[in-house]
Amino acid sequence: MTTRMTIGDLLSVIPFSSVTGSPETVVGGITCFSWDVEKGDIFAALVGFRDDGRKYAVQAVEKGAAAVLSDGGPLPGFPTSVPWIVSGKARKALSAAAAHFYPPAGDAPALAGITGTNGKTTITYLLRNIFREAGGGGILSTIEYDDGEKLVEASRTTPEAPFIHKWIRKLSLGKTPFSAMEVSSHSLELHRVTSLKFDAAAFTNLTRDHLDFHGTMEKYYEAKRKLFDLVKPGGASVINIEDNYGVRLASEMDGKKVIKVGSSAPADIRPGNIEMSIAGIRGTALTPFGDLVIDSPLVGRYNLFNILTAAGVALSMGISREAAALGISKTLGIPGRLERVDAGQEFSVFVDYAHTDDALKNLLSNLKPLIKGRLITVFGCGGNRDRTKRPLMGAVSARLSDVVVLTADNSRDEDPADIARDIEAGITPELTGAKKYIRELDRREAIRKAFAEAGRDDAVVIAGKGHEKTQTARGVSIAFHDPTVAMEILGEARG
Repeated sequence: MTTRMTIGDLLSVIPFSSVTGSPETVVGGITCFSWDVEKGDIFAALVGFRDDGRKYAVQAVEKGAAAVLSDGGPLPGFPTSVPWIVSGKARKALSAAAAHFYPPAGDAPALAGITGTNGKTTITYLLRNIFREAGGGGILSTIEYDDGEKLVEASRTTPEAPFIHKWIRKLSLGKTPFSAMEVSSHSLELHRVTSLKFDAAAFTNLTRDHLDFHGTMEKYYEAKRKLFDLVKPGGASVINIEDNYGVRLASEMDGKKVIKVGSSAPADIRPGNIEMSIAGIRGTALTPFGDLVIDSPLVGRYNLFNILTAAGVALSMGISREAAALGISKTLGIPGRLERVDAGQEFSVFVDYAHTDDALKNLLSNLKPLIKGRLITVFGCGGNRDRTKRPLMGAVSARLSDVVVLTADNSRDEDPADIARDIEAGITPELTGAKKYIRELDRREAIRKAFAEAGRDDAVVIAGKGHEKTQTARGVSIAFHDPTVAMEILGEARG
């Protein structure tokens, strides 16, 4: 059941707006997708980076839209009988309207938001398992959306405002006590979460990424920082001070409740007696809420800090240490995040989403000390994205790996060979000593060649695509899921 109101009533909550047509028109919902329109909805015709939503306004009306909202007026040919709302800040208006159309039914679930370049998905999955031990919870993640009843494959890291508010309403109808969502820098800049209030927010790190959108690291940071202005009074900001931007963020939280995560004091949450191996992370963490037992199959130092951050969020939301510890122990793995692929082979295989130089550095530097043999890395870079990170990723892969297998990622509209040349500019200077370099732009063959190089106690890392189920080249997407392909090749080798 959504809230129905007149356009006139709605204008009181939509900033910088006016309407042509009858303000007495009754509306009952809002969407920014013409194909998603239901009878009586407002169609938010957003002007994007590549497309103008006003082109689809007539189609939306034909599907039953009662009115249109946009930054500008209608295009020629739009029926004058249909109300058209003009707002100078249409994306912010969309968020405000969504909050009014889809309010929680009774108590809303406590909400945690996770932002940062890396680690968001792992922390969100950890929180879901912790929530399950504390009465239940839903998540919005890069991989899937969970409303407590069903899972839907994610279309983007943070969906549009109407979806988010419907999700919260669905959780409230089920009396689900907790929720967590990944909050991308895009969603903060584009006002998808502007009308939310968070009980806790977490910052993982900030490394070079999305500069094709933000332009500079400073603007990227400023976008991430916006999340912490949305934390409720008395809510906690859980900040990783192992990251320089985290130190800065913590220093800017004047008057707010901050829980610092780090390796030592002055961190509020930090490792106690911790042992790490290729089998996982075990020991005790020190927290303001008391010592927390950690027994996790997740691997690597950065996963230790993901665990500590998730624990900080959960404990700040009133969840017990016992529930947090149990939820952490039950998080056996996250799709495409250092995901193990095991067909009984004599070497280890991991699939990871690392697609920036810092993420790749963290991945390889954390894994290398835990293995006895050689580290073999398969990776590429996506097309139509920040080109400046390509040689940086090449340098990191060659510096930290014993064997580098360069291949294609999602090349999109670019030539994979052109992308490879950009990456090779970083690989070549690092090829010293016994290091080996293989260039194979067919991703399946690249994985096959990596496995052929591997022997007992070696580890093969397939990086860049993680959980993704397709590979896109020249505008065409084909089925390609790194863990599945890896398992198929391993199965062929076993006969």
